[in-house]
Amino acid sequence: MTAVADGIETRAAGLQIHPGPWTRQAKEAAIQRETRDAFISYFRRSVKTRNWTPWDDLPLNEMRERGHLLSDDTVTLIESFLGVEDYVGDYVEEGMHQVGKERVRRNIQLQWGAEELKHAEAWELVLLHSGRRTEEQLEAYRDKVAEHKWTMRDNHPGLDTPLGVMVYAMVQERATYFNYDELRKRIRSEYGLPEKATPEERARGKQIGAAGAFKIVANDEIAHHGIFLQCFDIHKRYLPYEAFDMLFRVLGGFNMPALYLIPNESEMREALYRTKLYTPLKHGRYVANPILDTLGLENKRALERAVQEAKLLPEGLGPEHVSLSRTGEFVVSMTPDEAAPTF
Repeated sequence: MTAVADGIETRAAGLQIHPGPWTRQAKEAAIQRETRDAFISYFRRSVKTRNWTPWDDLPLNEMRERGHLLSDDTVTLIESFLGVEDYVGDYVEEGMHQVGKERVRRNIQLQWGAEELKHAEAWELVLLHSGRRTEEQLEAYRDKVAEHKWTMRDNHPGLDTPLGVMVYAMVQERATYFNYDELRKRIRSEYGLPEKATPEERARGKQIGAAGAFKIVANDEIAHHGIFLQCFDIHKRYLPYEAFDMLFRVLGGFNMPALYLIPNESEMREALYRTKLYTPLKHGRYVANPILDTLGLENKRALERAVQEAKLLPEGLGPEHVSLSRTGEFVVSMTPDEAAPTF
């Protein structure tokens, strides 16, 4: 870590910096204010641009026409995602328990849950109207899902804090977006369509059949990733060590939620193995690395350095005094005008 004082570089260990006004309480208050602004902006966009319903806005007739073209592996994966999404009540309940009376984070959890509940309903409709599952089969499957309860404490130990819930959601939503977009491409291939939407699809604003459903839901997931990423970015500006340490822990032991609870776990794993839809290499390349890049870090090694160096940051510094390089090295300035652009 490098400190800059009157244009002269010194090691941080020998630098005396007055703590200034940035008490812990002041930092948490700033996080709350900025998170509230982020939520308001997110909510406005959500209700204006992604206000859809599974029963009215999915191309169900086209699913009936093309359902026989879906492979058994694709159907297994859709059913598995139905099971994972059907734990939405547990996800929201756990998040609400962790954030307690923090109104802004509570509201984020509530809005996120309201949007997420549509996804299980969408996958049920895809399976039903594609003619690949009956109403009785879907009812039995979802009843089986309901026999178990998901908790952050049991499924992701060590992450059961408000910050842990937020960081895990940030990564999980990016992974879900990737999975859904990959399955959308697979469905289009099985339908005999090109990977990208045709001019006719673009003109009508909706992709064909089940691919259209996956496009709509994937749009939700990347938006969810975006709000949690924004919340994390706010947190790391004021409490960098806590934020980066939690991110390092989440990325180090990440797995998708509820995979061990769904009734067809073994079938899903076999389908994932055969299709290679989601692999450790893809997780690193398309989930972890883009997150780190957006946060200003070039790789996981830079994250490790950021965690270690954040421990050494003097208490009382605000974001105007600190900047972060892509290699994970912090720069501290006694005079904010001389600091590099803050993160």
